[in-house]
Amino acid sequence: TGRALRERITGHNRVMVLNDEAHHLWDPDSAWNEAIGYLHATIKSRNGGEVVAQLDFTATPKDNHGRLFKHIVCDAPLGEAVDGGIVKTPVIGVAGELQEMPSENAAEQYERHLRLGYARWQKSYEEWKGSGKKALLFVMCEDTKAADEIAARLNTDAAFKDLNGKTINLHTNLKGKIKKVGRGAGAEARFVESEKEISDEDLRALRKLSRELDENTSPYLCIVSVLMLREGWDVRNVTSIVPLRRYTSQANILPEQTLGRGLRRMTPPGARAANEIVTVVEHSAFSSLYRQELAQEGLPIEEVEVERIAATTVSVYPDVKRKDVEALQVEIPTLGAAHRMLSKIDGLPVAEVRQAAAGYAPLALGNKGKEEIEYEGRHLFTNEVIEVMKIHLPLLENGLGAVSFYVKQLERICKVRNLHTVVAPVLQTFLEEMLFEDKTSIFDPATVARLGNADVAEHIRAVFVPLIRERATTVEERLPRAAPQKLSDWKPYQATHSERRPALAARKTLFNLTPCDHSLEVALVEFADKAADVAAFAKNAGPQSLRIDYLSVGGRLSFYTPDFFIRAKGGECYLVETKGREDRDVPRKARAAVAWCEAASTGGDAWQYLYVAEGVFERHTGNTIKALGRACAPTLQNLLRAEETEEEMPLLAAMQRGEEEATAVAGFIDADLLARLPSRYQNGVEQSVALLGFLANKEGINYAPVFTALLGPLDEAARALVTRALQSSLPPTVAEQKAWFEPYLEAVEPKAQPRYQRMAQNLKRTLVFRNGLSPIGLLRSCLEYALNDNTKLGGVFEAVTAGFKTRGARDLLARVKAVNDTRNTYVAHSERPMGDYQ
Repeated sequence: TGRALRERITGHNRVMVLNDEAHHLWDPDSAWNEAIGYLHATIKSRNGGEVVAQLDFTATPKDNHGRLFKHIVCDAPLGEAVDGGIVKTPVIGVAGELQEMPSENAAEQYERHLRLGYARWQKSYEEWKGSGKKALLFVMCEDTKAADEIAARLNTDAAFKDLNGKTINLHTNLKGKIKKVGRGAGAEARFVESEKEISDEDLRALRKLSRELDENTSPYLCIVSVLMLREGWDVRNVTSIVPLRRYTSQANILPEQTLGRGLRRMTPPGARAANEIVTVVEHSAFSSLYRQELAQEGLPIEEVEVERIAATTVSVYPDVKRKDVEALQVEIPTLGAAHRMLSKIDGLPVAEVRQAAAGYAPLALGNKGKEEIEYEGRHLFTNEVIEVMKIHLPLLENGLGAVSFYVKQLERICKVRNLHTVVAPVLQTFLEEMLFEDKTSIFDPATVARLGNADVAEHIRAVFVPLIRERATTVEERLPRAAPQKLSDWKPYQATHSERRPALAARKTLFNLTPCDHSLEVALVEFADKAADVAAFAKNAGPQSLRIDYLSVGGRLSFYTPDFFIRAKGGECYLVETKGREDRDVPRKARAAVAWCEAASTGGDAWQYLYVAEGVFERHTGNTIKALGRACAPTLQNLLRAEETEEEMPLLAAMQRGEEEATAVAGFIDADLLARLPSRYQNGVEQSVALLGFLANKEGINYAPVFTALLGPLDEAARALVTRALQSSLPPTVAEQKAWFEPYLEAVEPKAQPRYQRMAQNLKRTLVFRNGLSPIGLLRSCLEYALNDNTKLGGVFEAVTAGFKTRGARDLLARVKAVNDTRNTYVAHSERPMGDYQ
């Protein structure tokens, strides 16, 4: 096979080589480079040809000393990939100084690392299982001996019960064979380690198992390995990494390569995609190495205590087991598209080109600009920028070549074929008679010198693209295409969950959670859940979401995804858009949504488009969806008029919070104090004030969501106070810590002992493992023990008394008690609704 392939390749006289995983190329003596050299020499000797180009691609363009390759021509840093939603967001899970245990067995030596990684993976597994995807744990070991010991423990020890029998050990020195476990359709292929040398057949089967780890049919949930990190890696479901290698800045293993084990996304990428994360559980020395290396990649690494890593993704699904499906059902009409793109156009009159060109000032023929064109390609369906190129045209031989080039670019931008016979003659007329101040010829050398400039390209784009798109797009009537789609049939999907983009539980939705993209959506969810005339609502999100086609500014076919569906008790349905900031396409989207609602209303429930501008919603005082619709109607009418006349956005629809928002925040907290807070705390305050503005005038509203954004910062502040007061007293050794957290309690009444034991264990989790529960409640307990409890206990309780019996402690206790009571009663547990704004 190899010889036949070589013969086939070297039979060509012009060959281009594309290398994937090209970080091997630092070694000039590698077989990889020898193979390329062989191809070049053989082609040249046979037919005088050559390898004309070689393009190398790698995620780690560095040699074995960590130095960047000198022949990099295009760099896409990891920071850009994270920002663009192309890969997962990496987070370093910090757990203080993770001390190794004194043991020769790696599974015991790295006891704490493995337990923390296992606990983090369990959380991640719960996050993902609702959407039908499984999260994987990856443990990277020092050598094959350590890998064998750790894999054996994870497969058998009840402390890691969820991984028992579900951990696969992958390294080059494995011994064993593939065995089938089970019978019939449920039979699984598993690798069973033994002292027997692995056969070639079993090795191939093992590699197949490793390629199928993402599949739900694979029995494995954990990978233990000694990968040298030079191989390709296609596993997407790794969400937690426990690196147990000894990393130093001089080592050959690079931090970004370690991260590469888990960077691939589980769900499709994109700027609006769910914010997936991969957590690396490590100690401070390792995280500092990450900071140094990844700063070069434009990626500031966030360090978070392992147990405080928030769930960034949640599974959203129709909760048919716990919800009343019939009462909360919403049926979405299935309509055909209103626009169809043709693959070619029939004609382009010169008169229309002349009319379009009249809107632009002609160019000076002698004013030579930059010799490059900036090209931007966008996704046909999502309108996302997927390609950007700079095309240099300094050496055009004649104007005919320029005409051919620009016709091809117009075909590419407009996604239309066979334009040359229709557009080329008209484009030549445009270049000779309309573009420049004086008439010229495309064969004139002065004109040829100008045709490769960016200003020429932009004028061609501005004049011809709208005209071509107008002719390549047909407008059709939206008609029912199939039976309505029931929300109960929607498939589960993943959504981002964070303080600023929370996924909320609500009574009147069929789904388990409602993902929200901004504070106005949070407020609308609260409003819809309490509105007297709302029977059911749902967020329009996920792969089955309704997307309405429309023509954006410039005539590009685009798709618009409204925010919510709402069904009123009278049967009428609303397609809802919550809008803060506006863009030029908003009127066009509104027109398309209104047309969709009109088509959807024929022969079924009446649909209405409800455009909720934040300024209108903030002033609205009613508690019904019908009243909100009446209040929002003028804004929608202004939008539609703007679309008809191509006017600027109407004042009311474009209302921005801007300085008003800053003023509102300043009314609740001193501006200087706000500026001194960490950015996460500032964001929480701003979101809380914005939500209060949206909800303050509504009737029967629960104000708990206003304070939800503050819970995370409050917990962090409470934990910091406990740690600062007690960390210096923490004994250094494990044995001393055990005694310190388990003081003598026999003098205490038996009924009271469990309370002290729970408090001591929570303090241990907080100070040693950094994963304590309810930090605000723990801070309150510490203050109450130090100030009000006369029980004299040693160990950690003695330190609590010394650390918290200080000046101002009673005032702090009163504040903490008030915050904790409010949190538990109204916000976190919602024991009672927070309904009185005053």
